[in-house]
Amino acid sequence: MSQPLRIAMFVGMFPVVSETFILRQIKALLDLGHEVEIFAETRGDTTGPLHSEVAACRLLERTTFLDLPPEAAPWELPVRPLCGRTWVPGASAPMLNAVRLLQAIPHFCRCLAVAPRLTRKVLSRAHYGFQAESLSALFRLSSLTRRSCRFDVLHAHFGPIGSSFRFARELWQAPLVVSFHGYDFCTKPRQQGAAIYTRLFAEAERITANSQFTAERLQGLGCAAPKIYRLPMGLDLGKFPFRERAWPGHAPVRLLTVARLVEIKGHEFALRAVARLAATHDIRYDIVGDGPLRQRLEKLVAELGLQDVVVLHGARDGAFIEDLLAAAHIGVLASVNIEGDAEGQGLFLQEAQACGLPVVATKHGGLPEGLWPEQSGYLVSERDVEGLADALSRLIKQSDQWPALGRAGRAFIEQRFEIRSLTEQLVEVYRYARNAFGNVSS
Repeated sequence: MSQPLRIAMFVGMFPVVSETFILRQIKALLDLGHEVEIFAETRGDTTGPLHSEVAACRLLERTTFLDLPPEAAPWELPVRPLCGRTWVPGASAPMLNAVRLLQAIPHFCRCLAVAPRLTRKVLSRAHYGFQAESLSALFRLSSLTRRSCRFDVLHAHFGPIGSSFRFARELWQAPLVVSFHGYDFCTKPRQQGAAIYTRLFAEAERITANSQFTAERLQGLGCAAPKIYRLPMGLDLGKFPFRERAWPGHAPVRLLTVARLVEIKGHEFALRAVARLAATHDIRYDIVGDGPLRQRLEKLVAELGLQDVVVLHGARDGAFIEDLLAAAHIGVLASVNIEGDAEGQGLFLQEAQACGLPVVATKHGGLPEGLWPEQSGYLVSERDVEGLADALSRLIKQSDQWPALGRAGRAFIEQRFEIRSLTEQLVEVYRYARNAFGNVSS
């Protein structure tokens, strides 16, 4: 076996119940014998649903929480003018900017003593933009200077996190790999400009994209094609046992979606399609996930008369989702483009197919790359309620095809999304990045 690697994994909040793919990747790296330490900007809610990997791999013990001042991160509020005040959302009173500056002085002194060149950079608007003005870049650097670490590679999940921790590459003298997933290559550039990642693309040794769609978007943002490696997020197939689906007889046909309750997931269109089906089919529709659209979707369920058909379960852990996958017959993911924003992969589609579910999805972002059209499921146009209802009705009426569709889907996932194989590829990406860093450094 090759020498195990020491990996620093940078994330925003940890743990996050909707970011199962990061937990799976960390576990897979640990299973291969590598050492992973997690650096998180903020603490996730550990009182709510937690995936089993968090406890099984003792991930919280592997995590360093930066605990940045909220006015710096996540709010990124500028410290100027010094005579002014900063009012953090939710705070009972504002804070004097002069006090914020005084509180930052010990951090400045620590950074200056350990890394004077980087201290100048993180306070430079030319290098760190609004993160320099809010002092969040200084606080990040200060947190990392407390650690005397040796890592073989640094891996940041999501583009903004990679940008925030670019300085760690120089601080710890290790190559930087950044993985893009969705909002980071769509929403963030739309909000902050197409040049948002110019420095990141120049400095990182390797960029991973979870689909060809994502890779093409990253090239459009200015990332050189040779620097991009297409690497989907994978599944531990042992957690998703295959079972042929059969017509349930007198019981309802069970549809399932696992996705955050946000506009891009297209829940409204799936619900309207299910309303059409409910008039002629005995169905139940389970939706797992939480988010800002919860109340609006509950209202829509009532308006459509689907209270006895649709169950909004909220955020749940992996064990609960696995039970629903075992009971379901058809997977649904109706994602839609929102002001140019799109999904890179849509991992639920792979989970459903791994378990033997035929699937229906939209021709959206990277979703078409995540199933075998007409063999493991069907694709319909975005926002096409009638088309979505027709595809689902077709599957329900042709239940004798479910076993063949399920076998095709499982084979497709085994070939392209098995996590051990993808993690071995990730390790090769790390080794490539180390070589590239060594050549640059020399």
